[in-house]
Amino acid sequence: MGLNKIKVAYIITPISFGGAERVNLNFLRQVDRNHFDILPIFLIRPWEKEPYFVREINRFGFHYETVPVALKPRSSGKDHFRLPRVVYRFYSILRKGSFDLVHTHGYFADICALPVARLLGICTLSTCHGFISGDNKLRTYNKLDKYFLRLCGKIIAVSEEVRNELIRGGIKDSKIFVIPNAVESSFSEAELSHRNDKRFSLNIAPDDFVVGYLGRLSQEKGVNYLIDAVSEIRDSGVQVKLVIVGDGPERESLEHKVKNNGLENLVVFAGFQEDIKIWLQIFDVFVLPSLTEGTPMALLEAMAMRVPVIATAVGGVPQVVNDQKNGLLVPPGDHQAISNALNMLKNNSELYGIFAKAGVNTIKAKFSIDKWCRKIEKLYLLSDNSR
Repeated sequence: MGLNKIKVAYIITPISFGGAERVNLNFLRQVDRNHFDILPIFLIRPWEKEPYFVREINRFGFHYETVPVALKPRSSGKDHFRLPRVVYRFYSILRKGSFDLVHTHGYFADICALPVARLLGICTLSTCHGFISGDNKLRTYNKLDKYFLRLCGKIIAVSEEVRNELIRGGIKDSKIFVIPNAVESSFSEAELSHRNDKRFSLNIAPDDFVVGYLGRLSQEKGVNYLIDAVSEIRDSGVQVKLVIVGDGPERESLEHKVKNNGLENLVVFAGFQEDIKIWLQIFDVFVLPSLTEGTPMALLEAMAMRVPVIATAVGGVPQVVNDQKNGLLVPPGDHQAISNALNMLKNNSELYGIFAKAGVNTIKAKFSIDKWCRKIEKLYLLSDNSR
């Protein structure tokens, strides 16, 4: 180890920018670079523009490597040699780099890099952010991921539910360490001062009740149930607006649903946004209608910004939201329950204030970004000492 630093290959796929990518940015911002020499290695699609994540890493002053996941998009035909090419590229980088540890994120990084690290005798750690099983292809990748994770020395699960799924997949409990995600819990006055201007720019009236969602627009996020709930409370006479921040494969379908429900004037599709703090502060309530989750970053971020939350009781969410104490929990796939919860908060200003205060206190007490980062660094040290 040069200069007594632990050298870490930090392998991720920053193609989209969702919760997992924000987790990684938080860590790379906070990690003690006096003790850990981190080389980010990005699995990229070379035909797409440089991801936001990579631009941010440039700002932090990291040197990094890239590994193309394929040479051309699937629409241009199959790249039959992409897997061996990726594996060989990892072998070349890891063999030359004198790494003490390989830290992977995501199924493709696990499948391609963990066997190479094991072959080269490098210690391994993987962060498992959760499993999405939206189609047969993803279910196949999940099975492969769990198989290759058996090769991993240590695994971070972001929730107890993820840990349990790993155990059901045949992975030893002794390898798994539950470390929920974390966020910053203090913001400057400048960061909290744009609410009225932003609402005005979106044609949101002062009396409008603004319901917000922030995250990927994919099937497992359940945003269609949120749209149904907003449609229902609109019909009851509430002046409501729904602001949806994020992008993904379900966007077109959701836009059609909004049009079919006659909600075009009440729903804003903001698309992908880099500065989420500006958007969170315009929400009166944040709703997470997911069908499956780990420990969702958007939920933590909303609570840290003092936005009352309504969330489905899935994955690691009940470890964050204590129903009726710091937010409201509802069953997944139940738009009526979301509607009822929205009406409860709209009509009870005292409860609204309690949740806003309790939410940020929860983040400070249990999801401190500094403590979270130190826990991961401790695993780095344990992994290195196990060599």
